Amino acid sequence: MLEELITISKFFNLGEAKLAQGKLVSAGISAFVCDENMHALNWHIGMALGGIRLQVPDSQVVRALEVLDDFEPNSTDVLQDIDDDDEDMEEVACCPECESLEIREVTSTNPRQIALWSSAIPFPDPADSSRRWKCLVCGYCWRDAE
Repeated sequence: MLEELITISKFFNLGEAKLAQGKLVSAGISAFVCDENMHALNWHIGMALGGIRLQVPDSQVVRALEVLDDFEPNSTDVLQDIDDDDEDMEEVACCPECESLEIREVTSTNPRQIALWSSAIPFPDPADSSRRWKCLVCGYCWRDAE
């Protein structure tokens, strides 16, 4: 006969729910994460349903609560990892006038390259290595400061 599943905890983060489930499974307790698909499809609906539920069979509730008694996702390690990631992030170019991210590189059109394009003779790029950019929002044009 199947045992009734009892909700022992609710989570608003799928990662934390899976960590708690893993801890219970490693202790030999059957654990099930419910509503994870609803949360993945549309997190607003998942929140309206009360989050992600962690359920265990009725006969294992007391033992599961004992195992999860000291369970707390280590938030200090997560914050430290976020700080480490900030150092590795690359700088995103934006318009110096309006700070818009809608910018494009302006390709230079050299008349010699256009005239000889059909003959497929490759020409080296001009000595000027700075790139030109144009903002699509305000129309401002500038060169890289390299």
